[in-house]
Parts: sequence; structure tokens; C-alpha cells
Amino acid sequence: MLDTKFWAKYFKVYDLLNLLIPYQELLRDICDELEIKPREKILEAGCGTGNLALKIKERGARVIGLDNCKEALDLYLKKDPEAEIVLADLTRRLPFPDNYFDKIACNNVLYAISRKKQINVLKELYRILRPDGKIVFVNPQRGWSSSKIYIDGIKKNFKKEGLLPTFYKITRMIIPTIKIFYYNTLLRKEKNYHFFELDEQRKLINVMGFSKVGGTRFVYSGQHLLDYAHK
Repeated sequence: MLDTKFWAKYFKVYDLLNLLIPYQELLRDICDELEIKPREKILEAGCGTGNLALKIKERGARVIGLDNCKEALDLYLKKDPEAEIVLADLTRRLPFPDNYFDKIACNNVLYAISRKKQINVLKELYRILRPDGKIVFVNPQRGWSSSKIYIDGIKKNFKKEGLLPTFYKITRMIIPTIKIFYYNTLLRKEKNYHFFELDEQRKLINVMGFSKVGGTRFVYSGQHLLDYAHK
């Protein structure tokens, strides 16, 4: 089973993704779906190195980032020394009162939690979300391909910046890209993880009592599934 040491190594190269246009589009898609309003209190459940949290903050909300990987949170704090962070395990009771957050974002987190524990996570997220509050989930679909995301990124970068800048960017990314591909291979092989079939994530959210569950959208070069719901 992949442990905290694995995630510490993974997050050291994770921010390479900020250079990829598909990843930039993913963060924008999540922020758009959240319909962020100024001064709203938003939780990023499983914030990693804080890339999404920073985008949410740019839109005027107060964001709290929660993760169980200290190394990831340390990297987040280097980007934003004033960031509000919480070191906690999503599979346990969360250190927030009932109905505390206006909205919650949970990006690429549920799949790395066993199916049995996913239920407990959703119960806790439901508890701390205010009535009619909105929650957005994104997770890889079963059979997802990191190479398709990477190739899509190269094509979009070429269209936006041209041949030479794209070639320069690729050469800069070679070593961390190899590491990310290796780590993603380990993630796909992890037996305790659960990648979602189409509509499976949406049905799970609906069963947990959330209302106004939106239709599943393909994001991140068509490799991930986005669903939203209200309490």
C-alpha cells in the first residue's frame, strides 16, 4: 500500500503540472463550477501543494486547505505564507463544526481512498457543509491515461506558443515528467484505490444524501470526471 513517504516524493514533482495547459484548465473548471463569491468560506479537502486553493483565493474567497501530507502543506506555505492549512486525515472526523463551509472542493482525492472509507469521507463533508452549500468532486475515471493528458498538453502548448517554446518546455520537464509517469503507474496498480466508472461518482454522491447532483462532465483532457452537488 502506498504510504505517506510515497506522497511526500510525489508532491516534490507534482507542481510540474502547473506548466501543463490541461491542468490549468482543470483548476479553472473547478473554480467555475464552484461559482465562487467574495468572502465565502471554502474548504479544499485534500489540497496537496495548494494549487487549486490559490486559484480559489484569487477569486476572493477565504480558503482553508486540508491534507494529511505535511510535506505537501509545507510546499503550499512556501507559495502562500498566509495560507490557512489543516493537517488532518479525511477518513477521520474533521476538526470543523457542523454547517461550517459555504462550499467544498475535493480534487483527485476520493479515488485514493478505499470504497469503504469513501462513505465516511462523504458523511463528514456533508456534515461540515452548510445547508444548500455546494460541493465539487473530480476524480480519474477507470482506465485514465496520464500520457493522453501529457500529449494533449503538448498540442495545446504548440498551438498557443509555437514550436520552439514548446520544445524548450518539454526539455525542462523531461526528468520530473518521467517521475510523475512512474508515480502514476504505481497509483493505477494500487489495489486499495478505486477509480470510478462513468456515473459511479455521481451515484455515490446521490446516495449519501446530497441534492441537486449535476450531470457528470469529462475534464482534464477527458480523463477525469467532475460532479457537483448541494447539501
